[in-house]
Amino acid sequence: MTLLAAFQVLLFRYSRQEDILVGTPIANRNYPEIEHLIGVFINTLVIRTDLTGNPTFREVLRRVRNVALAAYAHQDLPFERLVAELKPQRDLSRTPLFQAMFNLQRSILPTVKMPRLTVRPLPLNRGTSQFDLTFILVEQDGCLDGSVEYNCDLFETDTIVSISAAYQRLLEHAVARRDVPISQLRVLSEIERQHVITEVNQTTRDYPRARCMHELFEAQTERTPDNVAVIDERTSLTYGELDRRSSGLAMRLRQCAVGPEVFVGIYMHRSVEMVIGLLGILKAGGAYVPINPTDPPDRVTFMLTDASVRVLLTCRGVEPPRTDAVVVCVDGDAEFPNGEETDGTTRTKVTPDNAAYVIYTSGSTGRPKGVLVSHRALTNFLWSMAERPGCAQGEVLLAVTSLSFDIAALELYLPLIVGGTVVVASEEITRDPQQLGQALIDHNVDTMQATPASWRMMLAAGWQGKPGLKVLCGGDTLPRDLADQLLTRVGALWHLYGPTETTVWSAVCKMEQGDAVTIGTPIANTQLYVLDDYLHPVPTGVRGELYIGGDGLARGYLNRDDLTAEKFVSNPFTSSPNDTDRVFRTGDQARYLPDGRIELLGRLDDQVKIQGFRIEPGEVEATLIQHPLVREAVVLAREDTSTDLRLVAYFVPTQGPAPTTSDLRDFLKTILPAYMVPARFVPLEQMPLTPNGKIDRRALPVPEPTRPALSDAFVAPRNPLEQRLCSMYAQVLGIDQIGIHDNFFDLGGGSLQILEIIVHAQEAELMLTPQLFFEYQTVATLAATLNTRRTELLDSPSGS
Repeated sequence: MTLLAAFQVLLFRYSRQEDILVGTPIANRNYPEIEHLIGVFINTLVIRTDLTGNPTFREVLRRVRNVALAAYAHQDLPFERLVAELKPQRDLSRTPLFQAMFNLQRSILPTVKMPRLTVRPLPLNRGTSQFDLTFILVEQDGCLDGSVEYNCDLFETDTIVSISAAYQRLLEHAVARRDVPISQLRVLSEIERQHVITEVNQTTRDYPRARCMHELFEAQTERTPDNVAVIDERTSLTYGELDRRSSGLAMRLRQCAVGPEVFVGIYMHRSVEMVIGLLGILKAGGAYVPINPTDPPDRVTFMLTDASVRVLLTCRGVEPPRTDAVVVCVDGDAEFPNGEETDGTTRTKVTPDNAAYVIYTSGSTGRPKGVLVSHRALTNFLWSMAERPGCAQGEVLLAVTSLSFDIAALELYLPLIVGGTVVVASEEITRDPQQLGQALIDHNVDTMQATPASWRMMLAAGWQGKPGLKVLCGGDTLPRDLADQLLTRVGALWHLYGPTETTVWSAVCKMEQGDAVTIGTPIANTQLYVLDDYLHPVPTGVRGELYIGGDGLARGYLNRDDLTAEKFVSNPFTSSPNDTDRVFRTGDQARYLPDGRIELLGRLDDQVKIQGFRIEPGEVEATLIQHPLVREAVVLAREDTSTDLRLVAYFVPTQGPAPTTSDLRDFLKTILPAYMVPARFVPLEQMPLTPNGKIDRRALPVPEPTRPALSDAFVAPRNPLEQRLCSMYAQVLGIDQIGIHDNFFDLGGGSLQILEIIVHAQEAELMLTPQLFFEYQTVATLAATLNTRRTELLDSPSGS
């Protein structure tokens, strides 16, 4: 019972499951009448132990004893009969009821002695494993000897050796400290513990921890004042010009009482002026709050109010939102000083501990949450990135990421602290992979950063790559096939990982052909830990939660002390004054590989990433339930309806007719950004429930390939061009019927679907661009535009 209890605790520590079922054989010779019969009467018992509540080992032993005695009392019941009565869901890949076996053998064959003959036992390898894992212990001469039988498809030999050593270590510790909680029992050796805690986290590096990002830019300006710093489709600025204009804006902002811990909204199109605005805010000592002009008014108002934004930066062509903040137009305010009379604005009393920016991310409560990042965290990040993956003077980086996505910080700032050039791609170019590919050539770009979805869009559009290009890929899981495709087309591929709460990227990995996709190693002054539910490091190969510590940690969530305390917890491994006293709970599942690298294994919660954007389905659900005709709602991400991951909303309507897809999309678009609006809406009479009354998400149906309920009635194609477009839409969107007045986005279309249609259109000699889908969102309007362009081409002097 002691040995079995330790084995079950071992499974608990490795699997993080508290309901442990283990099979064990029993001789089943408990009647005198069969004592001398030849044959096998062995039966299998299932010992089920409840390990909830983190009990002590003494308590676990008591529970195991009670269950074991009860099992022995019913040992006559055949295991096959038990399975027949319980009727568990059968799966050919595993045995029913249990997958781990524990066998203690006490009856050992007597030593055979024969004249002139030596007899020794011979281990028998049957070539197959009956169960996923079997521990066999033999008690003989006061010692325990053992062997392990395992499924080679599930376990490596090194893993089994590690598990066996962990079992012995746990058993010794349990006997010596039987009154401590089982979560405290040791499974790692001291060498293994030091490796995963200390050795892989030896990342201490010097960096200008007393300086802010804008001060690094000013220092670079002194070295290379005439080098080109930033370019957009209209203009370019040298370092000296960018420094003077941003310093002049900083002086104007200080006149508006901008200083440390004052939040300034930036509500602008992608342009050189956007970079001037960012630097001007930082030089003034303030912290910027990026707000996307395409976000719904309610969301914009919430962010402006939540951050107490005092000043809002805009530019010409952007209508500012309704706000009480002072609105400053970066490219239209003639009162700006030229900045020449300042000495770089270093007189501003901003410290590295002050806020540099606030980035809003999706929140499970139904409202976005602001992540507050300090200057020190930003400086450490940029200094580390300059070293690895690396960026040097003269290099050109193409910036394509929305400012409201935190990874834009690398694109806009990294080149500016080393003497490189930032090329700011316009919104139109960022949506068109063909134009992106051309921009890489036109500007002789050295580095581009994008999400896996964006790189896949480039490849789908026929991009052949660029030799020597340094590709930075992060924001979502990097698929192996995508990595292989990129590696054959570019100079280098770097996989990057990190949540917003730890300042952009926390780990980097240079990918090679055939490599496992991991997050690599931590950046400078950053620590990565894979821990169990009790903040203990897990063994190699065991699933745990990834925690991040170091100088990159955000200060927390703006105005959310409760959430900050929940997610930023005390560092259990602080051993010196230089260690950070907090770690961030990422919610990402991960495991250590034998070489020390870390592999991600999905989320612990419902959070998903779509095209790099972090989405809490709970926020979408909370918003959808506000619709007066929706009683219940569940939102999840599915990829069984398309080639990419898309949100699907299931809802139960209130009494009366169900709202149409068009109604629901229009409602959500007034509150949520476009990337959070589900692609499909599925009405249900009631939600499927589990036996304990919770919504059974696994039982939610795959959306049917039928045309959704839209506000416009179905109208069939009227001519061959409309017929051809409807056919392509139906094939790509997986919908059996498309009307000419159906809105492409109401049908669930997105960026990847646009590219697929463009590829099909090229085969049919139709020239489409992504921009056309946004301008003409129905087949009827798109076909009319194509006809008009064709007529104009034929009527032109060179037409034929």
